[in-house]
Amino acid sequence: MNTSFAITPSRHAPWLLLLLYFGAHILSRTLVSDALELDEAEQALWTQQLAAGYGAQPPLYTWLQWTMFQIAGVSVLSLSLLKNLLLASTYAFVWLAARRLMAAPLALLAAASMLLIPQIGWESQRDLTHSVLATAVAAATLYVVVRLIEKPCSVLYLALGLCAALGLLSKYSFSVFLAALGLALLLSRDTRPLLRSPWIIAAVLVALAVLAPHALWLLDNWQLASARTMEKLGTHASLTAGVARGLGSLLSATLATLAAFMLASIAIFGRAVWRAETNSRHCRLSRRYFGVLGALMLGIVIVGGATHFKGRWLQPLVFMAPLTFFCCRQHLAAHPRLSWLRRLLIALALLYLFMVSMRPVFDGWRDRPDELNEPVAELADALLGAGYDEHSLIVTHDPVLGGVLRVRFPQARITVWKEGFPEPAPRRAPHLLIGRGDGGRRLFERAGVATVHRLALPPRHVGPGRPPIEYRYALISSTGAQVQYWPAAP
Repeated sequence: MNTSFAITPSRHAPWLLLLLYFGAHILSRTLVSDALELDEAEQALWTQQLAAGYGAQPPLYTWLQWTMFQIAGVSVLSLSLLKNLLLASTYAFVWLAARRLMAAPLALLAAASMLLIPQIGWESQRDLTHSVLATAVAAATLYVVVRLIEKPCSVLYLALGLCAALGLLSKYSFSVFLAALGLALLLSRDTRPLLRSPWIIAAVLVALAVLAPHALWLLDNWQLASARTMEKLGTHASLTAGVARGLGSLLSATLATLAAFMLASIAIFGRAVWRAETNSRHCRLSRRYFGVLGALMLGIVIVGGATHFKGRWLQPLVFMAPLTFFCCRQHLAAHPRLSWLRRLLIALALLYLFMVSMRPVFDGWRDRPDELNEPVAELADALLGAGYDEHSLIVTHDPVLGGVLRVRFPQARITVWKEGFPEPAPRRAPHLLIGRGDGGRRLFERAGVATVHRLALPPRHVGPGRPPIEYRYALISSTGAQVQYWPAAP
């Protein structure tokens, strides 16, 4: 037995690790770039007002981001702070659940092994929002269920109802997680009495009360909320071809999500991986959960006609795979190569931090600049130098550009003008019209603006041969005429 790893970690060690790791990610994101990814930009735009719904996604993440903006200001720091708090809470809840099911050293590894799920360890830091929140709520739900199995009480039932509602307000696919978990509890003789308690009715009432405002909005906006989701899942005219395509996509997404953890476990533990212990009721419940989840996903393909899946969609559904693995193999606590996994996870965490910190630089070196390479400060300085007053309406065609300008000019109202929609700004209201690339050209064609000023700015971290980003802009005065003090294009 590896004696160095058999020592029970300090009670405060996991909290310190979470603070150091996610604090480093917050610092890195804040310093690396003042530009925004697509999901970050959408949150910067949606948080301009509180609403019961925001299109195809449930509203909870936007509500939380709005709250964070009120506390810490509209900034990259606020965007990173919320995401990393949610990621840290995911690991924390899984660890809290795991330490009630297994030895402390193994519990810590069960939580940390989520780093081997790329969608959690890497993609969540790169550019995800609602999936991050849904996974955090799913982890909290798991912890509540573990506590309920140990000792049912009214407070835990009410917490379960709250978690169910918050999960559905995070991502609609959370309903699959609830269905799989509920059926797993129902199918287990050990846990079935939990669902017969009168307090389950109170849990349902709590969930309905929390969901009510968004549910009412959803009734009036069902097509808006569901169209994009159905489009993402895809359909196929031929049933046989659709099922084959759907099963292939589901298998591919599952492997992309869990293959790294599976391969690392086999490489480290060898034949011990195949020896599972099923005498634990928690192990049996977890195995039932994944069995029911598999059946539900097959139903979504065969009956629902879904043909396309992505790994990040599965993230809130399979995040507990490492916990289930160790819960059913607690003999691994005495495995001589257990410390190898610890070293692998430390190296992986440092690699993720390095990659996310250097990503804009790497993209520039590869001559493939991304959103984070946008010259945000230079653009904002140019607009201010041209006479923009920092609070007049801004109209653009690009949500990423709109989100960036929201962070730079938090007092301004930002509107994204989509093709085919009426002009959002009254002709006599002062506003800044701005676009970039071909989309910017079409924006000014739709607006009918005669004089268009251009600004060419190179992306950050790129070589001298890279073409600059071309911005088009015009400042519309209160009389409906264009302000003439804009500088000519260089």
